[in-house]
Amino acid sequence: MKFLCFVCSLTCFATLGFSQDPMLDMNMLFPERSVRQDSVLINLQSSGTDMGGAVSLAELQKRIERLEEEVRLLKRALEERQQVTEKKPDDPGFPLIEQQLYARALRYFTAGDYGKASELLRQVRENTQEKELNLSALYWLGECAFRQNNYNEAVVLLQELLSEESKIFRENALILVAISFRNLGKQAESERYFQAYLEAYPDSKYSALARRELKKNQ
Repeated sequence: MKFLCFVCSLTCFATLGFSQDPMLDMNMLFPERSVRQDSVLINLQSSGTDMGGAVSLAELQKRIERLEEEVRLLKRALEERQQVTEKKPDDPGFPLIEQQLYARALRYFTAGDYGKASELLRQVRENTQEKELNLSALYWLGECAFRQNNYNEAVVLLQELLSEESKIFRENALILVAISFRNLGKQAESERYFQAYLEAYPDSKYSALARRELKKNQ
């Protein structure tokens, strides 16, 4: 009788205790379990065992052991899931909060809200420890300033990017600085950056523009 009570308790725990959370559905977490159960049923039916009849003590003990194993596996799955939930943002494999801010900033940029994009990009730069993410945010800050006709600010930001050895957004930064100087009426500086662009990217998408600007000022 004690064995039967124990089985009932474990069964309720396994079926009712976890049924409220679909992520903890036993067949979802352990698909092999449903296959194993089907196999057990087939074997019992083929051997002529009466499921509603008396169960031997040995069979009951096996069932209890199986239930205990399933509960143990479920408990381990719960613990692993809790560990994932408690991961810090800077844990490997976990999205950095700065990366999420960066993605949001680009969505604002695409929507034309350069002010909000700049605000988030500055937060990225202030908090990230990743060099490439920092420089990427710096570039988009420069382009936000350029799109808002703040050419002096755009030049300062993009020249800071170009002072780094990284090649991140270097091509776009060169052409934007050249155009910014042109729009500021600084012809000598503009020509210098158009020439630098052509030397670095002679067959690129803005090379025709750079040649046209240089030829116009000859």
